[in-house]
Amino acid sequence: MTTTDFADEARSRLARLLSMADTTDPRLRARIEEYAATTPDPPPHGPHGIQTSGCPLCRRTMWRQRDLRVCAGCGHVEDVTT
Repeated sequence: MTTTDFADEARSRLARLLSMADTTDPRLRARIEEYAATTPDPPPHGPHGIQTSGCPLCRRTMWRQRDLRVCAGCGHVEDVTT
C-alpha cells in the first residue's frame, strides 16, 4: 500500500465526493454535503460488486450482502433469488 492509497482510504466519504466533483461552487458543494449526510455509505465491494434494489417496506436502498439484501433504512432483509 502506498502513502497515496492510505491517504485515500483515510478520507471521509464526503471528502472523496467533493474531490470527485472538483467544484468551488458553494451551492453544488452544499448539495453534495446534503447527499452524503442523507444517504447510507455503500458496503464494501463483494464478489458481486455493489448491487442495490428498493426496499418494499420503506422504499429506501437495499444493499446486496452475499446472498441477502439488507435495507439501509429499516433493516429489512430478503434472500437473493437467482
